[in-house]
Amino acid sequence: MIRNIIPIECLIKDSVNKGEIPGASYSLISSDEIENHYIGYKTLDTTGEALRPDMLYDLASLTKVVGTTTRIFQLLDSKTILLNDPISKFISGTLYPDVTVEQLLMHSSGLPGDVEGKHSMNESQLISKIKNEKLITEPGSEIRYSDLGYILLGKIIEKIDGGLQKSFEKNIFEPLKMFHTMYNPFRLNPSKIIPTEIQSSRGGVIQGTVNDYKAYLMNGISGHAGLFSTLNDLNKFVIMYLNNGIYNGKQIIPNSAFDLIENNYQDGRTLGWKSWTSNNFYLWHTGFTGTSIALDLKNKRGFVCLTNRIYPDRSKKDWINTRRLAIGLFFNKQEAIINERN
Repeated sequence: MIRNIIPIECLIKDSVNKGEIPGASYSLISSDEIENHYIGYKTLDTTGEALRPDMLYDLASLTKVVGTTTRIFQLLDSKTILLNDPISKFISGTLYPDVTVEQLLMHSSGLPGDVEGKHSMNESQLISKIKNEKLITEPGSEIRYSDLGYILLGKIIEKIDGGLQKSFEKNIFEPLKMFHTMYNPFRLNPSKIIPTEIQSSRGGVIQGTVNDYKAYLMNGISGHAGLFSTLNDLNKFVIMYLNNGIYNGKQIIPNSAFDLIENNYQDGRTLGWKSWTSNNFYLWHTGFTGTSIALDLKNKRGFVCLTNRIYPDRSKKDWINTRRLAIGLFFNKQEAIINERN
């Protein structure tokens, strides 16, 4: 049995029983074993649909690591981009042309976390607003979690590869056989999609369209949010990381990516990922909708947990602390720095 599965299972079952989350699809992965678990329902109505392996979740900010960071690592390996490349090499017209790719990846660009007034904008106004934001700290000086940095990284990938969706499909999802990972799955049978939230301003139940409003303005496709996936697909992503970037005999992310991860640390973060400890062997990331991935690179173990904790509305926050406890149990280590912004 994979270490700590019983206390993690108890935490998750307790959260479901208390109504903190409708349900959870989670896995614990080791070098020779994958344990998948599906507890609870799509919604808080226990007479509704029980969770199934084929159901897709809105990954929210897990998009940053599953899609954007992965593709950036590949582009770094091919030297199509460099960590110290300034944003002006790819995107013109920003007020911060010297901010680097590395600073965007590390969340140390100095950009604010979000955009004020986004609900009254269209896509072009949003991008213009991001380009004209004033930095709130000196680039590289401190960590400030920012969706805007990853929106810009997505734009850099688009500049090089064309659309994000095609780039991620060709370079990540198809090689990993992640055939159920995508943007905008609303055309699928609704029974396969976990609803995220009920918002009257968006017509009621949000199901199959991205919950994040900035990504929604961008037609559901962004570098910071927008991907949907299943537990089994994310297991493949985790297995690749635990196998030094290799999946099914193919190198998906280069060995150099692990050197970059190990050698970059600042205030609880490394490139793309949060770091549970300062040695960067214990990586994790979360998403606003309730999702999370944790990677123990030292002991070759992984933990994926998918929930729709904001259903029916985002006022419920109990899962945020429970999720942290579950990740702490998985790592079996005290967290070095508290840095939860999602």
